[in-house]
Amino acid sequence: MRWIARLLVLVVLVVVVSRLRERQAVVAAVDDELSGERQGVVRAEGYVDDLDARIDDAVDRLRDLDARVSAIEARHPDGIPAEEREDYEQLLGQRNEVVSEHNDLIARRRSAVSEYTESVGRLNARVEHANALGEESSPWRVVRTLWASVVGADD
Repeated sequence: MRWIARLLVLVVLVVVVSRLRERQAVVAAVDDELSGERQGVVRAEGYVDDLDARIDDAVDRLRDLDARVSAIEARHPDGIPAEEREDYEQLLGQRNEVVSEHNDLIARRRSAVSEYTESVGRLNARVEHANALGEESSPWRVVRTLWASVVGADD
């Protein structure tokens, strides 16, 4: 009779170990997927940071050009003389190009931040799912689930 009990315990241990290995494989696969998603979020953060730096640079150049335009206009309150008009208009053209670049960078940043926010939301949902899988993969949870399936009780 003892050998039946020992055999039964051995069978239960083998089943528990095999279920644990199956769940650990699933958790490992999910962890690998999460690593890729984390890297994507890090790349998105880097892209937003790069855009921020480029926006700051455009703002600095715009301030410089505005100061130069204002200086010319201050020297000539009655209008820009013909001999300086070409330089003045070239300066205004440069300023307009920087404004256009700045506006483009702002639009790209908004889009990048939106994509980043969505990526973080997806990653957080996947992390919650992975945490739930990890909790379900504990030895005690596996034993409880097996017991519930044997006796027909709800977990």
